[in-house]
Amino acid sequence: MRAPTVRARVLSALIALAAVSVTAEVHAQTLAQRVRGVSNGVVELSYASRPGVCGDGRRYFSMGQRSYFGEWNGGYRASCVPGPARVRMHVERGTVTDVKVTVGPRLTREERATDLGEVGSVDAANYFLSLADTSSTHVTHGAITAAVLADSASVWRRLLAIASDTSRVSGSTRRDALFWVGRFVAAKITGHGEDVTAVEDDGDRDDPRDAAVFALSQLRGKEGVEPLLLIARSHKDPRVRQKAIFWLGQSGDPRAVRLFAEILRG
Repeated sequence: MRAPTVRARVLSALIALAAVSVTAEVHAQTLAQRVRGVSNGVVELSYASRPGVCGDGRRYFSMGQRSYFGEWNGGYRASCVPGPARVRMHVERGTVTDVKVTVGPRLTREERATDLGEVGSVDAANYFLSLADTSSTHVTHGAITAAVLADSASVWRRLLAIASDTSRVSGSTRRDALFWVGRFVAAKITGHGEDVTAVEDDGDRDDPRDAAVFALSQLRGKEGVEPLLLIARSHKDPRVRQKAIFWLGQSGDPRAVRLFAEILRG
């Protein structure tokens, strides 16, 4: 076998150097730049989700033992597979127009997509929080959920800022952010730090206190907000406080935003 010529060796070295340069350039790009680079089409990526999060890869995901999101019908829990979080985005002219979040196994899809692969969970959270803060209402719901699911990312401060911004952010987006801020508040008052998977949504239906908190949440004209704030602030039972916080988190009321900020920053 003939030894490669000097010219062939030089050419091979140049090709290898070019490949390294391209790889380095891709890694140096931010996640936002990589998404915009698709220009038009579907983009997908994955990242590590919080411990305690699982899903079926299509219709629903669960946080902890009793909190379900999406189209879960109470079926067999074995279909709930732990992470990763998977996000598919529609991009038009470099702008994200739709965000869909799933957790669990990757399912075969008919629609072709540009796969960005697995990204860092903190990078993913930062990207989706920025997307939620700057995009149309149609995009923000999925972006906020995607950020919350990211492992090892502290997101409540930026969510609180979104929930507080009445001059620029839509009411729907503020309510989405406040819902999740409420879950972080509930985790804190029950001694779970920022572990929102430890928050349980369902209560004891036979407990008259739960029934009373629910009744307050259903009063018209937000008449129940003030007593709910009192319960959330000072009730001696953390579980009852948590139920009041849950309903306040769905109220969209600025008084709830202020209380949540006080608790989380305290």
